[in-house]
Amino acid sequence: MPTEYYFIAAAGSLLAGIINTLAGNGSSITLSILMYVIGLPPQQANATIRVGIFAMTMGALPTFLKKGHIKIQRDWLLVTSMTIGAILGIFTAVWVSNELFKEIFKYMFIIMLGLALFDTKSWLRKTGEQRNLPAPLIIILFLLVGFYGGFVQMGVGVFFLFVTVLGARYNLIDAGGLKLACVALYTPIAILVFAWHGLICWDLALAMSIGELIGGRLGAHFATTHPKAAFWAHRLLVIVLVAAIIRAFWPMP
Repeated sequence: MPTEYYFIAAAGSLLAGIINTLAGNGSSITLSILMYVIGLPPQQANATIRVGIFAMTMGALPTFLKKGHIKIQRDWLLVTSMTIGAILGIFTAVWVSNELFKEIFKYMFIIMLGLALFDTKSWLRKTGEQRNLPAPLIIILFLLVGFYGGFVQMGVGVFFLFVTVLGARYNLIDAGGLKLACVALYTPIAILVFAWHGLICWDLALAMSIGELIGGRLGAHFATTHPKAAFWAHRLLVIVLVAAIIRAFWPMP
């Protein structure tokens, strides 16, 4: 494999790590690099990116924990629900094509873009005790988002933020910390399952891990220290959604 592929993978992963920490859908960058630049099959690309994603969580999670944006007593039920869903999605991904899910969920990006543009106050509020949706429904939604994350991964951060911010009434930064905690729990399981089935390209995975680790640390530092982090995270989320819609409806040849 040409040496420049590893540099492209690492550079793209650094950007993806920052985007994943602040908003989500950074995996669209890494998947595009693996499939359209390097030429990996979709299932192998979907498995390979998980190693870098785990590195990103390890780079970002300590900062969110230190700053108090993850609280085990408050978050444990949601984390558990998403992890169970993700495990189911991981085992499904080994046997089933993800094309159907991608076809369905690309229309969800349009709906979420509308919510992100026209419900700005909800995205910039502080974490509240009163939830917009009943607790059982939120748990079910986390289960479904977890399943999608285990199955496809690309875009799961965006779906997660919508459920967490608009449904469970977290602010964007606390929601980002909770997302990292969930991903950190189920991604090692995904790596083990995909590795067992020989789907991970380990040399590319290592190069991407370096980029995502650095990107995760940079994104976490900005999210937890900048006074307008939620404002800029919301702006980045809108940009990511627009890019996701373009990518979904007008794919690269």
